[in-house]
Amino acid sequence: MTWISTGITKEHDLSQFDCGKEDLNKWLQTMALAAEERWTSRTYVWVEEGKPAVKAYYSIAPTSVDPIVDGLSQRLSSSMRSVPAFLLAKFALDKSLHKQGLGEQLLIDAVAKIMGAAQASGGRLIVVDAIDEAACQFYKRYDFITVKNTPNRLVMKMTTALAAFGVG
Repeated sequence: MTWISTGITKEHDLSQFDCGKEDLNKWLQTMALAAEERWTSRTYVWVEEGKPAVKAYYSIAPTSVDPIVDGLSQRLSSSMRSVPAFLLAKFALDKSLHKQGLGEQLLIDAVAKIMGAAQASGGRLIVVDAIDEAACQFYKRYDFITVKNTPNRLVMKMTTALAAFGVG
């Protein structure tokens, strides 16, 4: 199956999406388009060609990280007081796609979008606030590292993303 990755629109069918995490389902169905209209994040969806049903999605937003609050190492913060970053704010696959290795493909898609934004505007880190421990473990498999002071927050340097995913 080839998935089409595209920005979310009102034409997409969000109603049947179910990733097994009610918070992620609800956000997609009730908040994603509003966030898009307010320019607070960008949401990208996976659909099959010619079908409006969303089968996966992620949202990204610019952010900054306070190295003291999060307990970032000097290597990650580069001694900056505020580290420019992109937040992978939401990330979910419909249950019908679980256990097929598609999470990695969705992550590559998301990191490629983030790297493109970073090349255009700058940004040192990719930040993820994982929804639970299983999500933390997923991101750790792809070289995200936990921060000291914020539970379930993981980061990756852009240079690491380039080396790990070969995107950018």
